[in-house]
Amino acid sequence: MGLKLSTVAKVLQKQSPEQYQAAVKMCEPMLAQPTIIPAIHKAIKDTYPDMDRTDESIMFAACVYSAYSPASLLSPGIERAPNGIRKVMCEVMQWQDAPVVNYYTSIASAYLKNPKFKDRVSAVLLGFEQFSVRSNQIELFG
Repeated sequence: MGLKLSTVAKVLQKQSPEQYQAAVKMCEPMLAQPTIIPAIHKAIKDTYPDMDRTDESIMFAACVYSAYSPASLLSPGIERAPNGIRKVMCEVMQWQDAPVVNYYTSIASAYLKNPKFKDRVSAVLLGFEQFSVRSNQIELFG
């Protein structure tokens, strides 16, 4: 049927190494420990205290998936969120089950195409760079 993503990646790597590296960097998760998710929710509440529950849910899904599984926001089925992420999201937001997470994540994916919304997500996540697992963001102090 269609090309596999790994095949597309190999072609892009050969044809345009710069674009391939940019895509890899863009899809690389920033955070790995689910224990940070409640702090992300608190940061959203602190940064945007007047946000209603629906907007808060969309922002929360956008922030968590941007930090833990950015590739899964590109298109459904490209990548799954790491195990445990949706469970913690449900606990924090008191959602019933994983389909609620999927619902808000699909809306968040669409919202992230808006530069203003993307900037708001970045503003929340900026405070979590210190926990980043990306090697290119870890600074050593001598």
